[in-house]
Formats: sequence, C-alpha cells, structure tokens
Amino acid sequence: MLTPEYEDITQNELVEQHIKDNDTEGLGNDLSIAIDKTEQGNCMEGGIHTPSGQLPKHWYSRKLTGWIHSHLLPESFKTAVEKRYGVFLVVRKTGEYHYEEMPMYTRIGMHMLFAGYYQGKLVETETMKKLFLIETIRQGAYFTDPKSVSQIPSFVEHYGINMNDYVKPALDSYSNFNDFFTRAIRPSVRPIASPEDSSIFVSAADSRLGVFSSVEKATEFWIKGKKFTLHNFLQDAKLADQLEGGSMAIFRLAPQDYHRWHAPADGEIESIQTVAGTYYTVNPCVVKEDVNVFTENHRQILTFRHPLGFNYAVVPIGALLVGSIVLSENTVVGKSLKKGDEMGYFQYGGSTVAVIFPKNSVEWDSDLLKTSKSSLETKVNMGEHIGRLNTDAL
Repeated sequence: MLTPEYEDITQNELVEQHIKDNDTEGLGNDLSIAIDKTEQGNCMEGGIHTPSGQLPKHWYSRKLTGWIHSHLLPESFKTAVEKRYGVFLVVRKTGEYHYEEMPMYTRIGMHMLFAGYYQGKLVETETMKKLFLIETIRQGAYFTDPKSVSQIPSFVEHYGINMNDYVKPALDSYSNFNDFFTRAIRPSVRPIASPEDSSIFVSAADSRLGVFSSVEKATEFWIKGKKFTLHNFLQDAKLADQLEGGSMAIFRLAPQDYHRWHAPADGEIESIQTVAGTYYTVNPCVVKEDVNVFTENHRQILTFRHPLGFNYAVVPIGALLVGSIVLSENTVVGKSLKKGDEMGYFQYGGSTVAVIFPKNSVEWDSDLLKTSKSSLETKVNMGEHIGRLNTDAL
C-alpha cells in the first residue's frame, strides 16, 4: 500500500526515492512488490526484471577504447553507469564495449546493502539477510510452479535469447520457468578448446569473466569486501594454505545466460563442502564495494586434484533470488572429470563460479588480463580457451 505522498509515482520512481532516502524498509517492500507482480504474470513490467533505467532494451555497443571510449559515450549511458543502472563489459569476440542493464530486483538488493553496511545498521543488515532468504525461496517456489511458463516468452524476447542454441528450442516444451532457466545447450555450439590437452584451461560458463594472477590482484581490481581471504572464502584452512596467493578466475552469470557450469580443467573431485550463507546480489557494483559478498553468500567448495598432482578449487556461489545450487550426477567425490564436463546448474537468478589455482600456476590469456586490470569483465562462452598451465611453477 502506497502512502499518500507516493500514490502518483511509478514503481521505478518509488524505488529511486527509497534509494535517495536510504530507506531499507521501503526498498524491502519494493522487492516484495516486484516479486508479487512477477507471480501475477509479468516479470518485465513492474516485476523483478523491470529495467532499472529508461534506456534502450538492447545493449549499447561500439568498438571504442581508452580516452575515445570514455569521452564519446552518450551522456545517457554515462549517467546510467554513474547511477548504477547497469555496467559496461567487453565482448571478447568483437572487442566491443556493451552496456548491460540491471534488473530492478538487483538494483533494489544492491542499495539495501549499501544503506545497511555504510550506515552501520547491523540490525537492519540481519533483517535484510532474512528478507533475501525468504524472497529467494518464494521466488524459487513460484518458478517451479507450472503456471510460471507464462514468463518464458517475454524473458526470451527481452534478452534476445537464441533458442536454436539449446537442446529444446520450443518454448512450450518446458514444464516451468526453472526448467527453462536450467536448459541444456547443444554441445556443438559450445566446443571445448583443446579437449585432449590438460594444460589448457577453459571457461567454466557462459559468463562475464575476470581473471587475476593472484588473489591479491583480485582484491586490488575487483573484490573489495574487507573480510575476503581464502580462509574465510574456502572455510578450509588446509586448502586455503595450499592455494594462498593463487591465480583466480571469477565467472559471473547474468539471468539471461545459459545457467549450467562446467569443469574448467581436468581433475578428480577430492571433496565437496557446503557453506551456508545469505543471498546478496553478486552484481559487480556490489562486489567492487566494501560489502562482503563472496564470504557471506551460500556456496559450495569443490576440491580437485589435477592429473599433474596439484589441487585447485571450484566454488559455485548463490545470489539474490537464486533458488539453489544443484550438482550434476557425475559431480561426486572420487569422480574424474575432463574440462568441459558439466558439473551443475543454478536455478533462477544471477550467480557466480570462482576458480582458484595454485600460486603462479596459470598464464591467463593476455586479452582477459588486460580487461580485468581495467576493472571490467569480459563476456565469454563456456569452453573457450582462457589460459594455460605454467608447469615451471609446479
């Protein structure tokens, strides 16, 4: 129920007013309203995928670099980034900058965190965690309901998803929205780079990727939460010591992506550990602030033993409105996987997979390193070549 002073404004305007006022209670109500409207049948108009800013629905792209890029962007897009309506990333295949809009639910969740953390409102922060958990479970339950299939056509149209890339291209072949969201892709459209060469590492997912020569570099250019350490993140002192200073890759999946994730390298699964946590948004606008997203979110820690004898970790991380992290049948302790083998999937929501290799063990591809050092992500597809093993360091 809107109070009288807000009766004549749109839902977007109401969210912006609550952001301006640092009103976490109001933003929490906005999140619940967006989920209500999604359940009533429209996630794009008033629901969780309502665009945050009033910009063209398709990505902005132009092949611009450096000074030219920063000075020739239309003012509307500069304003959108400054106000955190979305982010820019680089598409690897073309080198173009693309603008990725932020769905309404992400913007709400992000500013609830900012208000709670920066004002030191610990009680409100705990209240947010409970709200995020409750609404994440509620949204997940709706998206497994058969009536949620009504959301699929508008979602596909809005995000320009090419259904011919998937095993089941017909939209009416899915039983609910989560069935569609976790759809399988045709192997031929995601070839695995150098499948027989265990020294080559590949992208674990269709995602926005950041790579870093060390965990320290990751905290310099990307992860700004003050509590982020490998010990806090992995919750395994022995593994954290083994990987201290290690090379790191962060694969961020947006809601429109193919949402299964795969092995980035060969190896045998030695252990699987679940770390309970909350469901903060993993949008870079939050990760690059002093908010402890990666060390507080729900995640699983999978330890691998590479054929050459070293350990590495694969960590799927849940996020706001992600219903669950589901492991595939072959993702069990003692199972040997080849790079590109499916490991699991995320039910509804954006999410992240982090991979940590031993110190100095990876030579990341130069284009990925360059973009990451600029605190930008690179859009990649699962199976792409992203780096190679540095055997001299082992």
